[in-house]
Amino acid sequence: MIPKGDPVTEEFLRDFCHRWAAAWNSLDTGTVMRLMHPDIVWEDLVFWPRVIHGHEELREYVDTIYRVMPDVRFEEVQTFTAPADGRALFLFRQTCSAPASFGTGKTATTYGCDILLAFEDGLLSRYLAQYDLVQIMSQFDVLPPRADRIGGAYLLSMLGAGAR
Repeated sequence: MIPKGDPVTEEFLRDFCHRWAAAWNSLDTGTVMRLMHPDIVWEDLVFWPRVIHGHEELREYVDTIYRVMPDVRFEEVQTFTAPADGRALFLFRQTCSAPASFGTGKTATTYGCDILLAFEDGLLSRYLAQYDLVQIMSQFDVLPPRADRIGGAYLLSMLGAGAR
């Protein structure tokens, strides 16, 4: 842990990312929450409908992740650090089984990035997620074939809106 006001170091960021992966792979919400500042701002608009503020909202998010994907695993691909800015990028490979409502035996593997934007009192205080939910859902066989649709035309086709 780093005291408030102390600079974030390369060593701290790398250690935090190691603890980060271990916490998420523990499949225990309490373990994940211990890495978060009480005033955490968490932005994962790929999965969640709004920006999350604080422990109470984040606990609901983490519990939902583990309920929907009870066997989710994150493997570090690479960590990039910017100690002068107090930031890190944690590139990961994610594996999980599909929710039961999608059928059994379906799995997905995808890559993503956890963007650790700020720390306070040695805890993560600002987070941004980047990953491809369309790729995951395609691997679960729950999306229509893409065919030759490019960009947003594929997503719009699911609404019957066609290419614009």
